[in-house]
Amino acid sequence: MLWAKQPQGQNVFWLNGLAGTGKSTIAQSFSEAVAEEGLLGASFFCSRDYLNRKELKNIFPTLAYQLACYYPNFRSHIIRVIKKDPTVAHTSLISQLENLLVNPLSWENISCVIVIDALDECIDNEPSSAILSVLGQFVKQLPLVKFFITGRPEPRIRTGFRLPLLEPITQIFLLHEVDLISVDNDIQLYLTQRLTAIAKQRSDLELPNPWPHEYEIGVLTKKSSQLFIFASTMVRFIESGQHEPDKRLQLLLSTKSTTHEGRTGIDSLYSQILLYAFSDVYKPEEFADIRQVLGAIMLAFNPLSRRDLSTILGVSTSLISTTLRHLHSVILVPSDKTEEIRVFHKSFPDFLQDSERCTDARLHINPETYHRDMALSCLELVKELKMNPCSLSPFRMNQDILNLPQLLENRIGGAIGYACTYWAEHLKLSPTSGNSAEQIINLATNMLLNSPPWIEVMSLESHLEEVIHSMNSLLDWLDKVSCSYLPLNIKEFIY
Repeated sequence: MLWAKQPQGQNVFWLNGLAGTGKSTIAQSFSEAVAEEGLLGASFFCSRDYLNRKELKNIFPTLAYQLACYYPNFRSHIIRVIKKDPTVAHTSLISQLENLLVNPLSWENISCVIVIDALDECIDNEPSSAILSVLGQFVKQLPLVKFFITGRPEPRIRTGFRLPLLEPITQIFLLHEVDLISVDNDIQLYLTQRLTAIAKQRSDLELPNPWPHEYEIGVLTKKSSQLFIFASTMVRFIESGQHEPDKRLQLLLSTKSTTHEGRTGIDSLYSQILLYAFSDVYKPEEFADIRQVLGAIMLAFNPLSRRDLSTILGVSTSLISTTLRHLHSVILVPSDKTEEIRVFHKSFPDFLQDSERCTDARLHINPETYHRDMALSCLELVKELKMNPCSLSPFRMNQDILNLPQLLENRIGGAIGYACTYWAEHLKLSPTSGNSAEQIINLATNMLLNSPPWIEVMSLESHLEEVIHSMNSLLDWLDKVSCSYLPLNIKEFIY
């Protein structure tokens, strides 16, 4: 807050922290605090759980939109820019930054804070962060604007902040190097308050007095290894409404303690939660069902509800509910089957997809395998689409359709909408050899031969540009597939 309020000083603040150290929580709290002070101009919270929040091309247009909502003069300037070039939101990053942010901010002399959280979660193939590279070229033209950026210390992020234009004007805070005693005290306070609240909520149980004991809090604090995500996951595990909190607490206390910082600590907790969740499962086919459900949840490009997940996978909602019954400490499972299932923290999907970390082969999620399964499932759904799925009269424009979102929900549904939008995203991460590749090609060929219904859905969803991206993804994938699999002229047909 001192940095945000200082008129002088460095324009960029990098909150640098490892996974689970609380970067996004701090970014959210900081955004709320500067908003109360009237200093927040705009924010973008990157997330690899949502395709539109992990694409770099969406950051600057989103920030510009928020600034236009808040500052009338900025809005007037942006309207002129869009009238001059309606495609400005789809131009290069450097053009977006210059035309949508730098020119109107500097022209209107606006002072504000801009927040970009979890930059490392954006898709970026450049050796130095593409966003940081272009930001370095223009940030000095915005002396009244401060950029608060969070991200893991990944190579491209570190390299980006070391660029000669950016390094001198960047203040760096290493979250994982905060005084460990201070971190432990914070976690101890958090655990005490949350577990005490659980005891009050479960008045139906005869818990020991006091509960929890000071010694038990100390052991849990040590187990947390200065990782807030560890502490919060333990609390969610203990507070499960279907179990006795003291038994779950004792289960955590009885396991071998770890004081290793980083992946080791959280891995042991995740392994323990999975072991407890599926202790009564023995059959290989049951674990295959579990992997299918978890794989879809972990790899989906947008969170899915139980209902939509059931449609895509072709399984019952009860199987999904059963699979997730004991995983509420790591996955948010709404009681309403139409609401989205979400993972609490990205460290859990990371764990499941890494065979060196998730050492139980029965639960390890091989990304390539389950992207393939999702691609096949999506293509099967798309193949069943009929012409004019919403039964619209000829030549109707989207803006003339009353209650279009409700119509799409009723006539198409979230599962088919997801399949139409993301089949190609799953495809390009699928194997390019074996029987599954041939199966994917046959389904994709059939879909292309009957492509209008799919394109209609994309148009109604206002994602028509994704048709081109999907075709490019299919072509890139086909280039890697053995020629013996390819039907005649499929590439020529696509072109």
